[in-house]
Amino acid sequence: MALTDGFGDRVRQVAGAPAVLGVAGLTALLTCAFVGLLAFVSGARPDVGSRLPYYVLVMALVFVVAVFRLDDRDRQGTHVLSSVSAVSVVAFVLVGLAVEGVVYAVQNPGELVASQLIVYFAAAALICTGVSVWGLRHWREFASSE
Repeated sequence: MALTDGFGDRVRQVAGAPAVLGVAGLTALLTCAFVGLLAFVSGARPDVGSRLPYYVLVMALVFVVAVFRLDDRDRQGTHVLSSVSAVSVVAFVLVGLAVEGVVYAVQNPGELVASQLIVYFAAAALICTGVSVWGLRHWREFASSE
């Protein structure tokens, strides 16, 4: 009995950790983005024009949030602006592809399930999430001049 004491509490603590939720969210977003990329490559002709204003709105919201999060008096304004711009463009592309992926998956569920593409996309997204988290934690090593 001593080995299982508090096991449920520990599982709830780890499963509720912000890092686990962040990894799960980013993996789901990337999986949907991969499916969206498939929608464009397969020639399905997604109707992006009707949803484009919403993608631009998301990009603008990410831009403003990133400005508030990254800007302080110790950082150069040009560095902040270039970082915020890059984050906004990445958000635009990811959200756009992810939404198109969800639309494609709803319209063509058999193509993703029968070929098990969704499993491969989820695995690739999980690997990309791990590499992204590692890159964000160690980016200073690559940005330094030494």
